[in-house]
Formats: sequence, C-alpha cells, structure tokens
Amino acid sequence: MGEESVEFILPPWEAEALIENLKPSSLDDIGTKKWFEYHQKLMLLHQQSILEISTLREEAIKECFVNFQKIPILIYEAIQISLWKEKVFPVMIGANGEPSNTFMLYSVFYHESIVVSLLENVLFHSDSVETLEDSALDLIDYSVGNLTDLIFSKEEFQASLPENATCLEELIFKRGEMEFDIAMKSISILAYLAGFAESLPLAVVKRLLSTHDVPYLMTMLIENRPWRKINGEGVDMIYMSSWEKVKENERDKICKIEGQIWIGLRELLLNPKCAPYYPINEFRIAELSKLQKHLHERVLDQIAPLIDLRRWLGYLTLSPPGNTSNPPISVEIIPQIRSSILEKYKKKWKRIAKSQGELFYNNDINHVKSYAEILSAAYDVDKMVATVARHCALCSEIATKKCSKCKSIWYCGRECQVKDWPGHKNKCEEISKSEGNMD
Repeated sequence: MGEESVEFILPPWEAEALIENLKPSSLDDIGTKKWFEYHQKLMLLHQQSILEISTLREEAIKECFVNFQKIPILIYEAIQISLWKEKVFPVMIGANGEPSNTFMLYSVFYHESIVVSLLENVLFHSDSVETLEDSALDLIDYSVGNLTDLIFSKEEFQASLPENATCLEELIFKRGEMEFDIAMKSISILAYLAGFAESLPLAVVKRLLSTHDVPYLMTMLIENRPWRKINGEGVDMIYMSSWEKVKENERDKICKIEGQIWIGLRELLLNPKCAPYYPINEFRIAELSKLQKHLHERVLDQIAPLIDLRRWLGYLTLSPPGNTSNPPISVEIIPQIRSSILEKYKKKWKRIAKSQGELFYNNDINHVKSYAEILSAAYDVDKMVATVARHCALCSEIATKKCSKCKSIWYCGRECQVKDWPGHKNKCEEISKSEGNMD
C-alpha cells in the first residue's frame, strides 16, 4: 500500500541560484530563445512556490525573493508584459494577421500571469512587503489599473469559445481568461498592502488613499462581486482560481477574495495612520455607506473584526466627521518602472513589432520545435499536476500524499489511506497492471 509525497519541482540549491542571479528581461528580447529560457525559469519557480504552499512546506521561494531583494523584478516583468500587450501585440497582429500557432504568443501572456501569481504568493507575508521600497508605488498603479479594467470594462465575459473559433480568437479568449485571473490576484495584492499599512512608507499609504482611492474601488467590488456569476444553465458559480459550482451548504460562505477585501477596507478606514490621507467628504460618505447592507450577521459571524467597521460606518452616516483639512505634507515619490520602460522604447514600438513578428510568425518546423523544447521542462504535465491542490479520496481535505503503488489516488495522511484501502485495493491493482502493460 504505502504512501508517496510530491517531490521538488526544483532542488533548493537550484531555486536559490536562479533567484539570486535573476535580472529583469528586456522587452525587445521577447520572442527570442533567450527570453523563452528566462520564461521557463520563472515558470519553474512559480510551480515550486505553489507546491511549497499547497503541501505546507517552508516557503523557500518566498525567502529567497526576500533575502536577495528580487521582488521588484517580478513587478517589472508584470508591467513590461502589460505594456507589450498594449504597444506591440496589436501592431504585430495588424501587420501579420492570423497566427498559425498560438503557443508562443500564449507564453508571453502567461508570463504576466506567472509573475503576478508569484507576487501574490510572496506578498502574503509582511517581511516581503517591507522589502518593496519604491517599487510598491509601481505595484499599486499596476494593480489598480487591473481592478479599474475589471470594474469598468464593458466587454461581455465569454464563458466558452465557439467550436469554429480561429487561432486568433482562441488566443484573445485565453488572454481574457488570464487577465481576469490577474485582476483577482491584484485584489489580493492590494488587500495585503492594505493589511500591512502600519509598516508601509507614508508615500505608499498616500498612493493607496489619496491618489487612487482604493477604499472606493474595494466598495465597488463588494457591490459588484465579479467573483460570483450565474452561468448559462442558471448555476451559481464562484471563482477560485477557476470557475467552480457553489456548493449548496456554502452559499453564504465568504470566499477568500471577498474576505481579503473586507479586511483591507477595515485597515484602510480605521487605521489612524491612514486617516490623514483619506478625508471624508460627501461623495465618500455616499459610497462607503453602501457597505452597511452587506455587513449582515452572516458576514460578521465569519469575520468578527468587521463589527468595528460596521460601527464606524454607522457613525459615519449619523455624524459625519468634520475633518476637511489637507493631509500632512510628504515627499512625493513618482513610480519609475512603467515610465522608464516607455522612455526606453519610445518611438521603437513598430520596429519591435516587426522584428518580433518574424519570430512569432515563423512556421519553419525546426524553429517551432526548438522553442517547444525550451518550454517542455516547464510545461511537464507531471510537474504541473503536482502544483494543483489535491483532495483526500476519503475526507476531501487537502491531500499531500498519494498511493505509492498506483500513484493516482491522494490522501491527507496515513489514517485515511488505511480506512480507504479495502475499497481502493482492487482499483489500485487494476491501475498498476494497466501502467505495467503500457511500460
């Protein structure tokens, strides 16, 4: 019978060396073998990070990013790809038309998704946030941009592609799916920053409150709840890294994203450090008051600290604060990453689109095969499966071990595996024989 744990995606020494030597990529290298090799490294680091979190191991990837102060590189990569999508991709498509394959272009979109997911993983911890320094301003601007697109976008969300979709339509659909996921992760990132407001520099707090009015954006998210939807069949769905059916006994349960928003709102609105940068005017009273109807007993039972927020909102409507003074003077720090990339490639976008088009639209079989080989290790199915959260076959809790014989059934531990063995035994032998025949 026995049990087997998931191995490392990357050995610890290799992961540490990769992060220590990590440098930002160059936008004009996108599409080259050099860039795809860089993308492969980040994919493997991302997979290892997820594996560490899902199996409750020590988060060595996070520690390396903190110790070597490499988190700003992830922010740079996310902003750089967002600019590539804005400035290069449309020109390339306009000049070359329908691509014959999508995996190379898909990898560029996926690159942004990877680095934002890594950011979400590492910024869960306060020591990570403290190492951001000025790059926190760029991260706030980037995340707020994603939230704004999510809230105010007029595009209809597509549940699925039509059967006769072209390669380009498929690519745009996949990009939309990834951008929605990135927006969800951006919510988490802003919520983490808000939760650690006490340790943030004043310039960062000011960026959250005075420049972008993040409490207002969070209020709109609570109102709109983009992580919940009714599908075409009338089924209530919730977004948990992918769309899942809401279980009947969990309809009133607050999901992770919503809980993060509530905690972030509480910190931004009740923290004395934040108050000077968020004067309450009539518009803010009107918008924040909308939160009251959502703070019912079922929510307060799940997040007890929100009782203070509900009390504060009650005072707000009954006796609005009279503080209309200007916020304290602080040194204005300007975000640098996006502006530096724009300045570096100013008036070069068309040239870059032309040269990269020659790479992405090259249909020579050897060219495509050489790129596929670079990504094969990172897209290894066994490794990617290992990073997906598994549930115990008996009790449905998070599973970290699998049957060592058939390697198909997962368990949370020895006790459940022993209990399930009488029912699993015959299936285990069938799977093992089948695998043996295939070998």
